[in-house]
Amino acid sequence: MAGDNESNSAETTNEQIDLAVYRKLVKQFIDMRRYSTALFWAEKVAVLSGYEPRDVYYHAQCMFLLGEFHRAAHTIQHYKLEKNSLPCFNLLLESLYAAKEYNEAANIIQSVEVDLMTTSLINQPVDAGSGCYLESNSVFAGEENNRNELLASIYLMKGKVYEALDNRGMAMDFYVQALHKSIYCFEALEALVQHEMLMAWEEFELMHHLPLAQQSSEVDAKFILKLYESRLKKYYELISTRGVDEISPIVNPDVLKYIKEVSTRGQPQTGTSETQVPKPILVKFPVISPAQKVLEDLKVPTFSLQTSLSRASSMIDSSHRSYFESSGRRRSRDNDTVTIQLMPLAECMTRVLRSTDLMAAEAEKCFYDCDYKHCLKILNDLLKIDPFHNNALTIQIACLVENGDFNKLFYVAHKLVDRYPDKAISWYAVGCYYDMIGKSDPARRYLSKATALDRLYGPAWLAYGHSFANENEHEQAMAAYFKATQLMRGCHLPLLYIGVECGLTKNLELAEKFFLQAMTIAPLDVYVLHELGVIKYEYEYYEGAATIFHCTVDLVSQRAKANNEEISARWEPLYINLGHSCRKIKKYEEALYHFQYALVLKPQNPTTYTSIGFIHALLGNLDKAIEYFHKSLALNRDCIVTSTILKGCIEDLMDDNTTIDEICSKALKKVSKSTPAGSQRAPSADKFNGVKLKFDEDELTNSDSNMIVEMSFET
Repeated sequence: MAGDNESNSAETTNEQIDLAVYRKLVKQFIDMRRYSTALFWAEKVAVLSGYEPRDVYYHAQCMFLLGEFHRAAHTIQHYKLEKNSLPCFNLLLESLYAAKEYNEAANIIQSVEVDLMTTSLINQPVDAGSGCYLESNSVFAGEENNRNELLASIYLMKGKVYEALDNRGMAMDFYVQALHKSIYCFEALEALVQHEMLMAWEEFELMHHLPLAQQSSEVDAKFILKLYESRLKKYYELISTRGVDEISPIVNPDVLKYIKEVSTRGQPQTGTSETQVPKPILVKFPVISPAQKVLEDLKVPTFSLQTSLSRASSMIDSSHRSYFESSGRRRSRDNDTVTIQLMPLAECMTRVLRSTDLMAAEAEKCFYDCDYKHCLKILNDLLKIDPFHNNALTIQIACLVENGDFNKLFYVAHKLVDRYPDKAISWYAVGCYYDMIGKSDPARRYLSKATALDRLYGPAWLAYGHSFANENEHEQAMAAYFKATQLMRGCHLPLLYIGVECGLTKNLELAEKFFLQAMTIAPLDVYVLHELGVIKYEYEYYEGAATIFHCTVDLVSQRAKANNEEISARWEPLYINLGHSCRKIKKYEEALYHFQYALVLKPQNPTTYTSIGFIHALLGNLDKAIEYFHKSLALNRDCIVTSTILKGCIEDLMDDNTTIDEICSKALKKVSKSTPAGSQRAPSADKFNGVKLKFDEDELTNSDSNMIVEMSFET
């Protein structure tokens, strides 16, 4: 009996549990998305290992995957691993961000020195056999070469936290650093571009300063640059066609300078220096309107790309060199076991064009070029492959709104709400549909819901402002546009719409400032140029307005020619405005040409007929003028302006001696035909003096004694 007990105890001491087997099981269960099972075994492994950092990490990760974010954060903080383990620190930030504990996450970011933690880990010795750091209790085991990807993830999470706290300057800085830590960190680039954080020239400069040569081969750098530049703003040509020295805040400085000269030349003056009376100086506090405050904030940006690039470049030191050296050793070791599949760069560039992301980028470029037909064609092909591509759906909704296809938009919105009721884009589509059919109240309700689901979704804020602008509620519309301006620093559309609202409220000077600010972002945007021309016309600077309208017409014509299509009817107001500008500077023939072209774009427009008739009246062609005025009244009989001008033309026509002679000759012919030959005699002029013409009778019977119309025929 004693011998049996000794043998059993010996066998017990020889029996061992291999924790590596259970760690592998935990990873397998995570890959198979059996998170509850993985959590059960991860907790047991952590207990058995004495709560090693890597085991606690996987334990907390299982909680995170199950959506138990507070529990995961508490687990990491309980064992105080956020200051000793980079993966645990990253997971802690992700958990707090997912739990919307942004202030707590920011406090932890400020209390933990990631750079010191990274330096202490990098100074550890390297295993000569594997080329890996001998970091004890490493989460990644033999994958220390991914440390820079981990650092990029940490900086990415820092950027998300500060963006959620509306500290967009800090957020942009962290996103730039994340891209420099790893050029493959696409989420950082997407945050900078999709949230319109950078100006166009800043995006180009960022691309040229990416450490592509340090982190990839020359061929890979070309491929990555091709993919990344497709995400940039579509206002300018591709970055690969220009060098670093050509990058400037304004890509088209000559055009912008010309437009600015036209805009500032001929401003209405209130008096000369001799006649101006000095005003008394009043000491008071400056009153700054919300619109002026937005302009001041734009002049003093809270973010400097140069500072972020300098800080990120200084981080590429010995830590990066160690990383690349070990990465090279790891690559040579992996080449023995992994099959290498090489593809020619030209073939890669051709195949990647079929990527849904690049197709969406091409569709967006067509949208900004006003080529909506080709844009929808690309989107139809794309959505067959990926029916719920987020960027493609945003562009599709905008195209459907531009084309007025509310039936298709209803179908898209209904499909999105059914499948993704928790996404902002779904309710954005619903709001756009109701706004298109003229129901502003439900449109605002659904667009407000979209902004509540994702307050960083800029298109929803713009559409929300449009719903107020359509009802002439300018203050509410501008408030929504101001919010969009904060969220879309690098986009010109909020500035354009604010300028339009300022113009509608007759604040012309402020409107012009916003248009010029929008032009610094998109110098050749036809909508900005058109609205700037309208402001010049309101200033009564007609020559400058005509020049800007001419420039806009040239751009529209060139784009239509490049797209192999006719000029769209949406540009009819542009030709109308150009015609009136030419009329004001007494270029009547040119004005008549533009009015007639506008009539081709949109037939049966009574306003256009009135404009053509007015030009004929100014040219002395009273017969044609009366003809066009009658056509206009046939379409809109209640137009007081047309009726008044028509009356003036008829009076001028009747005062003409040749007209009286013509009427007399026609009357004589009728009398001669109806009177016998023996009784024919010439009527006296006194008889016609007593005849009332039909126009006079109509005037007497249809006149309104309560209606007083003042019409100026000044040219």
